[in-house]
Amino acid sequence: METAILWHTGPLIDDVEIAQVHDLAAAAEREDGVAPLSEQPLLNLREATDDVVHLLTWRGGELAGYAQVDKRGDAPSAELVVRPAHRGHGLGFHLLGSAADRAVEPRPSERTADERATDEHATDEHGPDGAATDGAPSRSRDVPPLRVWAHGDLPAAQALAARAGYGVVRELLVLERPLGGPAEHPRPAVPAGLRLRAFVPGDDDAAWVRANALAFAHHPEQGRLTVDDLRARMREDWFDAAGLLLLERDPAPGDGAPELVGFVWTKIPTGQPDAAREGEIYVVGVVPSAQGEGLGRLLTAVGLAHLAERGARTAVLYVDGDNVPAVRTYERAGFVRRAVHVQYARPAR
Repeated sequence: METAILWHTGPLIDDVEIAQVHDLAAAAEREDGVAPLSEQPLLNLREATDDVVHLLTWRGGELAGYAQVDKRGDAPSAELVVRPAHRGHGLGFHLLGSAADRAVEPRPSERTADERATDEHATDEHGPDGAATDGAPSRSRDVPPLRVWAHGDLPAAQALAARAGYGVVRELLVLERPLGGPAEHPRPAVPAGLRLRAFVPGDDDAAWVRANALAFAHHPEQGRLTVDDLRARMREDWFDAAGLLLLERDPAPGDGAPELVGFVWTKIPTGQPDAAREGEIYVVGVVPSAQGEGLGRLLTAVGLAHLAERGARTAVLYVDGDNVPAVRTYERAGFVRRAVHVQYARPAR
């Protein structure tokens, strides 16, 4: 059976197509026990940017597979999912090959007018033997190798990576710990000269983005968030300004406004049963000038206290496996490993 993969840049065509991707992802999550697409790709479904490419393939009248390539950042990244009913026929391999092709194509600003016109809708055709691609890009440009996320690093993802010649380049740990009630997680005392307050939408947007960029200057995703990215998250149904807490240093006399030196952002997804409610330490950030003062531990404790106050029974967070100081901070706070998400890439040529 030949595989036709439709791809285009910019947002998905309409709400129907967006709903199809969500339905596909939900079917995969029910089968695998882990969501196949992370938060950013889901936000990108409505993103009006030519640096995001959507790849879709249908079989039997339903969306059978979806992949997304994001060309922003230092290296292009991708996530992909195949509907359980259509697995075992090489569809993931074809999607990966097409994603690799899209990753090495010029950015919109680098293309000619004729090349840009082809981006409205284009199709890749792959024969049943996969001869059209081996999982590597068909053209060579001076672009870092495509990085592909495998959430949960399931055996099928490992097999696909091995077939396509991809190896592990990054691990993202999912950590968890149980929470008691507020009495077991009191808010910690804030040191003299510092103060803690809730984020104020509109007033604090630009200051938070600046502090986040400083705190995560070397992080491939978190450090590049813009005001628009922040506001996209603020439109999500889980957002609560009271759960984004800012740590400020009091100014010296006559120096004006306080300095934002750190923050903790918590997230409690909606629609959870009270008896099994999970809350996430979504982001903990400390600007470089304030690092080494133990503020990461303080902000983690503040986040746990906030989640306990909101009735969360379990706290989860995500941290890069090679971020040893952060991992140790969270382990001291009682977190243990729940799962691992892995990023694969081909060796650089």
